[in-house]
Amino acid sequence: MGRWLFAVFVVLCAAGSAAAQTSDDFFNPEVLQRVDLWMNSTDWAKLKAAFQENTYYPADVTWNGQTVRNVGIRSRGLGSRSSAKPGLRVDFDRYSDKQTFLGLKSFVLDNLTQDKSGIRETVAMRFLTRLGIPTPRETHTKLYINGTYSGLYALVESVDKTMMGRVFGSIGDDVQNDGYLFEYNYVIGSPWTFGDEGSDLAAYKARFDIKTNDSKSDTTIWGPIEELVRLVNNTASASFEATVGPRLDLSAFVRYIASQNFIAQNDGFNGYAGMNNFYFYRLEASTSHVFIAWDEDNAFLSPDFQITTRLNENILTRNTLQLPTYSSKYFEGLLEAATSADGWMQTEMQRQFTMISAAMQEDTIKPYTNAEHAADRDTMLAFAPARITYVRCEVAKMAGTTKPAGCQ
Repeated sequence: MGRWLFAVFVVLCAAGSAAAQTSDDFFNPEVLQRVDLWMNSTDWAKLKAAFQENTYYPADVTWNGQTVRNVGIRSRGLGSRSSAKPGLRVDFDRYSDKQTFLGLKSFVLDNLTQDKSGIRETVAMRFLTRLGIPTPRETHTKLYINGTYSGLYALVESVDKTMMGRVFGSIGDDVQNDGYLFEYNYVIGSPWTFGDEGSDLAAYKARFDIKTNDSKSDTTIWGPIEELVRLVNNTASASFEATVGPRLDLSAFVRYIASQNFIAQNDGFNGYAGMNNFYFYRLEASTSHVFIAWDEDNAFLSPDFQITTRLNENILTRNTLQLPTYSSKYFEGLLEAATSADGWMQTEMQRQFTMISAAMQEDTIKPYTNAEHAADRDTMLAFAPARITYVRCEVAKMAGTTKPAGCQ
């Protein structure tokens, strides 16, 4: 083969390899990724100075030898916002209409400022996925800004129509991603536990931020949520399942809250300050809603996190679990989580720690020391065996069955 033909062959092979990359490769949890952002240094300084704002700035993104130009980036987060190490949202179609990358419209760079271990979010999401909870894909990445290492981040799939299509699949040729997607908006100073807010849809508009089909009428968008909340609050237990069930997948809901409890999530659906950190999706051409996990970096609070924590404080949780069928499903969900975690969770934590170790040590921008990271690493590695034993013992105690070995 002549040199010219060989060069063409190499180029074609390289192009074929690049074309073969998919979003699964981008979010491959077994790989520590590298993402480069290239932008005007003045814009980067402005973004960090105005980190509490959602102002977009133009940038180019490079991953695995592929570059996407003219994307939009902005600061993101609530309590995690940082001027030194901003959390970022990257939108491929901000300035170029319909531009995508690997089929993605956007992704999130979680700055891990609230997680000294660096793995709470990523382990929690992989575990919830194992349990059948709709979750975004996640892995870790080293982030470079204009060629300079800017810290270890979690690389997070955006919860959007693309993800809905991946999670809910297709019926024939119809991708099931044209339902109504909401991001729950925690209203500071107004914690909510699914209480009836009345018939005025403004209260629900404030709490449920519509992400798809936003051109529809308020009644079409938020009316079904108001109806669901009203029925949850006012339906007698004898008819609760028949009335509420068509509007909310109760089995999926119970699996979700049992899974969150197992990982000791203190700031989730049954959170310490009311409901928080989830998306809500009304399925396409349906009245049924499901919960989607989001922002689990406050998980793994402690191995002895009580299995009944705040179950009576949230009205939806309380009224669902008052039904024996769903109360049983809740405890079954805890035991299923314990079984799934046994032999997997601690191993997965150790794998992730090994993968991110050097990148974490080299991250001089993180708001905690390497010694603090090491201490939190040890705490995390001790969580799984202690939690598994605790949950199994507590479920046996409440059920009045024989306690497994290790119970006090």
